[in-house]
Amino acid sequence: MSLDDLLRDRNEAALSDFSRAINLDPNYAWAYYQRGQIYREIGRYDEALADFSQAIELVPDDSAHYAERGETYRSLRRYDEALADFSRAIEISDDYAWAIGSRGQVYRSLRRYDEAIADLNRAIELKPTMSWVLAERGEIHRTLGRYDQAISDFSLAIEIQPTYTWAIGHRAIAYREQQRYDEAISEIDRAINLEGDQAWLYAERGEARRLMGHTDEAIDDLNHALSLDPHYAWAFGSRGAARRSLEQLDEALADFSRAIELDDTYIWVIMQRGVLHRSQKRYDAAMIDFSRVIELHPNHSTALAERGEIHRLHRRHDEAIADFSRAIAENPTYAWAIGSRGQAYRALGRYDEAANDLSRAHELKPDEAWIIAERGETYRLMRRYEDAISDFSRAIEINPQDSWALSRRGASYQSLKIFEEAYIDLTRAVELDPNNAWAWAQRGSLFRQM
Repeated sequence: MSLDDLLRDRNEAALSDFSRAINLDPNYAWAYYQRGQIYREIGRYDEALADFSQAIELVPDDSAHYAERGETYRSLRRYDEALADFSRAIEISDDYAWAIGSRGQVYRSLRRYDEAIADLNRAIELKPTMSWVLAERGEIHRTLGRYDQAISDFSLAIEIQPTYTWAIGHRAIAYREQQRYDEAISEIDRAINLEGDQAWLYAERGEARRLMGHTDEAIDDLNHALSLDPHYAWAFGSRGAARRSLEQLDEALADFSRAIELDDTYIWVIMQRGVLHRSQKRYDAAMIDFSRVIELHPNHSTALAERGEIHRLHRRHDEAIADFSRAIAENPTYAWAIGSRGQAYRALGRYDEAANDLSRAHELKPDEAWIIAERGETYRLMRRYEDAISDFSRAIEINPQDSWALSRRGASYQSLKIFEEAYIDLTRAVELDPNNAWAWAQRGSLFRQM
């Protein structure tokens, strides 16, 4: 075999040589260690683990052996075993910056962010030029919504390693999450120029374009991402959201469903599909999706509120109140859930609780016409007609085409025997919405009363 042939397949050549060395000396720990690294790099993880374990058995106090096996476990997402190995490596060599940083990565994967930050800080203190450690810390800051700190860390990593595509791409994500879309796209363009075969970069640019309202360009990017990686659940989810904004609802549903087939724990896209089902009045399917989100994330306030709304629409008011209450406990400023719980209370005749909820929602969202109108209806049922008229008038001022509010204000005027105003409102209500049966019936009762 020529040297050129060997260079073309250096891994196989190296494996052959290390294996020959091990055959000659079965106790050669360094050769097991080196061969294990190659096995891991080419994705032969079981063989890598076997070699690192053999190296550890032969030389049990070598921190590098534990760290490399830990890295293999981390690649396999066997995080508890990875933590044990990295911790043993650090116990042997307490200034082993790579092992400390790698343990920080594992903690990040386990969402143990405080421990992750502590390890990454220690690794940076020991070796400030490890760009990947800075980028890992930046990703934790980004995950926790500390975008300025994230961008600072990504920028330091890129300063050390200007071609660090992962850091450039994740800095772009941080910009996107700050709604700095032009900067995000500029960064992703830079990353794509460095590595044009990375599906996630096209998907991220597509998502930024989707959020900017450049939907056709977004779909082009997401299509390209999926051509590079046909099993990319996140790209299917983002494309589904883009298609839904174009009212391509069947295609959006297909994309959401495909994303969930690929990743049945993908909370964001399960929510998106649930909302799409609810908007199309496929309530049973929506209920399944929202319940699945709650199973995965029991305190997901939006899923709880959405499920509560389906219960409310089906007049399961006690179940609705239970879900809305859990959502509000998780997010006390969730005006939509508070107002919707008020509607459920009102349907049960619990008017004081309804009025309290709707007033609280109004304080949080003072210009939401539906909240004001719903409180007006509660006041009307409490026979507080003047308060009701005040609320309906404000709601109509915000939304003059609201047939529902007009019809209820007309009924309030009728209860006060202000018949002319009642007739005007009820007539306007049926003109705006000829299918408003309640308004027609109310006007009929007005004619009988006048």
